[in-house]
Amino acid sequence: MISSRFTHPTAICRITANSLVCAATLSLLALCVPAIAADASSAATPATTSSAALAPVAATEPYDLGEGLGYIRVQRITESLDLLSRTLPRGTALVLDLRYTSATDGDAAALAGALAQRTGGAPLFVLVSPQTPAALTPVLLKTSAVTLGVDESLPAPAVVVAQSVDADRRAYDAFAGGMPLETLIAGKIEKERFDEASLVKEFEHGNPNAAPPPEPDPTKPAPEKAPVLTDRVLQRAVHLHRALAALKRD
Repeated sequence: MISSRFTHPTAICRITANSLVCAATLSLLALCVPAIAADASSAATPATTSSAALAPVAATEPYDLGEGLGYIRVQRITESLDLLSRTLPRGTALVLDLRYTSATDGDAAALAGALAQRTGGAPLFVLVSPQTPAALTPVLLKTSAVTLGVDESLPAPAVVVAQSVDADRRAYDAFAGGMPLETLIAGKIEKERFDEASLVKEFEHGNPNAAPPPEPDPTKPAPEKAPVLTDRVLQRAVHLHRALAALKRD
């Protein structure tokens, strides 16, 4: 019975067809399993790539703000000492951003040592905030640097910029998120207008009593426009530098 069943033509066709289906199924699985694994791997990759793309990269040279003005953002003093030691002896105009830096024991002395290497008479602008480590205050007070920051910054800035602490932090973080410095300092100066003479006076004597911007007129409709994120503290430093350069040319 078994022999006749398997020797029957119909049975042979059925077995052959089933074998082909099984073989095709196995072949299809062999092709799909690597593809599924590859898809799973590629699905996990974008999160890693995106995170790496947004992470700030340590600068090996100061950022160029134009007209001979450099910019160094210090997130950790120990990590920036090499760049500071190479840049400060050049005697070029520089913006040193210490607004949201972190400092550990010994960092104040390390920063003082780096600043002691500064040569030349080019201006040094130091940006500070309420979160600048208090341990750095004595170091900054011993330098001829012009400090700029929002109200209640440490140390008390020579030039107080009328911007909220929250807006200052958002503008600071925007650069780490990929927004170019050129965009952050290109915003229009609203409610604060300074000519070159006023800027130079501010550079020489400071501006510790910056008036807050006036409240909007409630009788007038607010203009409908997208808010422009501007780093006003950094912007003021750039404008001070430009004003000094313009007066030297005159």
